[in-house]
Amino acid sequence: MIYPPALRPGDAVALIAPAGPLASPVELDAAVARVEALGLRPILGEHVLGRRGFLAGTDAERAADLNAALRDPDVRGIFAVRGGYGTTRLLDLVEYDALRADPKILLGYSDLTALLGACTARAGVVTFHGPVVALSPFGPAEIGWLRRAAFSDAPIGTLAVPGGRALVPGRARGRLAGGNLSLMAALVGTPYAIDCAGAIVFLEEVDEAPYRIDRMVTQLRESGTLRGALGIVLGTFAGCDADEDAEPERRLGHVIADRFGDLGVPVLTGAPIGHDGEQWTLPIGASATLDSGERTLAVERGPGL
Repeated sequence: MIYPPALRPGDAVALIAPAGPLASPVELDAAVARVEALGLRPILGEHVLGRRGFLAGTDAERAADLNAALRDPDVRGIFAVRGGYGTTRLLDLVEYDALRADPKILLGYSDLTALLGACTARAGVVTFHGPVVALSPFGPAEIGWLRRAAFSDAPIGTLAVPGGRALVPGRARGRLAGGNLSLMAALVGTPYAIDCAGAIVFLEEVDEAPYRIDRMVTQLRESGTLRGALGIVLGTFAGCDADEDAEPERRLGHVIADRFGDLGVPVLTGAPIGHDGEQWTLPIGASATLDSGERTLAVERGPGL
């Protein structure tokens, strides 16, 4: 497992749209401005403003932008401008050998879960679950977490969740894995299913009813995907519990307790990961120690176990 070199002022960063399309060039302008504010030099993928239905161009076009950035020795980071849907369609087209030969920062979340997990598994390179540069809030906290993870050679250190809850108290150490729950479930049964054995697994979701959350977590359990996981960190589940008048057994809190409470591993809820507000940048494949009782996740710079 290789941890890519930290980003430095003036480094070139490719902006690509490997999933859904941007709504307008204004969103791309915002992404460019944010990357420049970080002291980096944005390079636009040829098809970053592409559109083909619900995708940002054809599979070949989106993969071409990604692979061009992977092969370009001047590019030190690859930032997704947004999520949406579509990265699962690219997984057979990615030039993983190029990433392993020249490791660089690959950043995104949501639908990027599939791409990040595949690149870490196939190339043996740590990838980064964090903001998308056109649509994420990019407030001070989010920028600070991004800089700690991707702009420094120092360990990330301890991330605290003051408002979190220890669903199951305990302590565990393992490599980081995970991302969006829907994508994790969608990858089950494919060659790109995310391996959770020996991992601290983090999960987030948006706009899914509690019964659908139950169904997806049950799929991860019954498929064996969560077998061997050492700990669980649950991020935000924005818009997933809209019916405040529902009976208790139909509420999100009940589903979370029922589906994660009996796994026999530490479980922490309420972490800033996901679609609701500023979020951590987490290096997938790196080592971390979860202490759910203390509501902390200590993340190392070194590769995972």
